[in-house]
Amino acid sequence: MASRHYTELLSTHEELRQHLLQVEEFAAVQERRRIAREIHDSLGNALTSLNIQLQTALKLWRIDPSEAERFLTEAQKLGAVAIREVRESVYALRAKEGQQQSLEELITCVVENFHQTTGILPSTSISLSVSLPIKVVTTIYRIVQESLTNICKYAQATKVQIIVDANSNNVRLVIKDNGKGFSQSQSKPGFGIQGMKERVTALQGKFKIETESGIGCKITVEIPLGEFPLLETKTPKICQESTTTPEDHQRNNSPQKEIFIRQCEQKLAELIGPIASFLVQKAIKNNPHVSCTELVKILAAEIPNSQKSQNFQQHLFSDLNQVACAELGDG
Repeated sequence: MASRHYTELLSTHEELRQHLLQVEEFAAVQERRRIAREIHDSLGNALTSLNIQLQTALKLWRIDPSEAERFLTEAQKLGAVAIREVRESVYALRAKEGQQQSLEELITCVVENFHQTTGILPSTSISLSVSLPIKVVTTIYRIVQESLTNICKYAQATKVQIIVDANSNNVRLVIKDNGKGFSQSQSKPGFGIQGMKERVTALQGKFKIETESGIGCKITVEIPLGEFPLLETKTPKICQESTTTPEDHQRNNSPQKEIFIRQCEQKLAELIGPIASFLVQKAIKNNPHVSCTELVKILAAEIPNSQKSQNFQQHLFSDLNQVACAELGDG
């Protein structure tokens, strides 16, 4: 009976994994479609208008040079708009989902891009007293990115403020601008706002937008962190061996352990999708005294493709050499 239940559980787990992979693939397709729409609606329109202005200027050049110059001036402005749209589209395509950079680095990049595009430098305040799971980092980053894009396109703001504050219970994001705002009762939420709401809802968080015509806009996001305790707090038992030297203990400090756990989650997520976070937490919870080497083997067993599983282990064992988080001689 126990064997049958175990087999059924494995089958259900595999079905869940495949479903999550399909969901992630669908989300990627939706993101590509969104970027395609952005390019079509913004860059396409700017280039079409630019072409019309140049054609008109060419026709007027010999008849009325002063009038032709006016059209050329307008064409120059449209060219600047087109360059900005290209920059934003390329930035969106190349932006990583928080897998290699910290939240501070990601926000700095998007703020610098906004500053280069608009000439407005947002004020930022980021206070993180705990480490954040990848999916939380991704959500916060994407909301900041989408908000700054909307401000750039519609708000006509001169000041922008970004505040991120995280503790062991939750992470709070506030984005404010002094732009023209809009009436929520008269405006239908666009794709960007709807996408932000969906990202926050997926993490059981709260999304609030406060705005009216002429008073700017304020977005507040709160995401609970109780779902991810093993990745946010210190983990004194993980990666500790019974026979370690004082030098080993010095190397095996909590920040290094957290870094390695995060590396495991990041690499696993690249191979099997968003279920990686759950599997890492489950492995640590079920094996509180597991070494880092054993953790890698446990996670590798969750990868159905044998070649990818082997590559996963080789990659993480290489990282173990760098952080000295566990003894490599333990098998």
